[in-house]
Amino acid sequence: MRRLFLNNKNRGFTLTELLITMAILSILAGIAVPIYLGQRSKAAHSEAKANLLSIRLFEEQRFAEIGSYGTNSTTYDFTETVTSLQTLLPGFRPGNAAALNFDYQVVVGGTSITFTATATGKASSIVNGATFAIDNNNNRSGF
Repeated sequence: MRRLFLNNKNRGFTLTELLITMAILSILAGIAVPIYLGQRSKAAHSEAKANLLSIRLFEEQRFAEIGSYGTNSTTYDFTETVTSLQTLLPGFRPGNAAALNFDYQVVVGGTSITFTATATGKASSIVNGATFAIDNNNNRSGF
């Protein structure tokens, strides 16, 4: 009887134990991955919100100094290829346009006393299709 225990070299895991472990790990991964992706999306959205608030503040400063938000019925962009928004608002420096998750656009109304700033999610980012906007009256959409 004692010999059976001494010569027994089967000290591994059974197939059932391995399958149960894999099932538990897959359940945990199924819970954790969507939460992680949601947090990444929220972080990217906060980039757009902060930049739009900055644009609004720079526009209000410009209006206080010059009396207009920009040239009548003009669109100013901040994308990877166009940075005309920085000619309107030299203080607006969100960083390298290629590294940002959003493209920004400011449309000045026909009388130069209104504007709407928009952030649109880039197709290559996690926020594809997301849109946020703010205007001269601090009306916000998507926030």
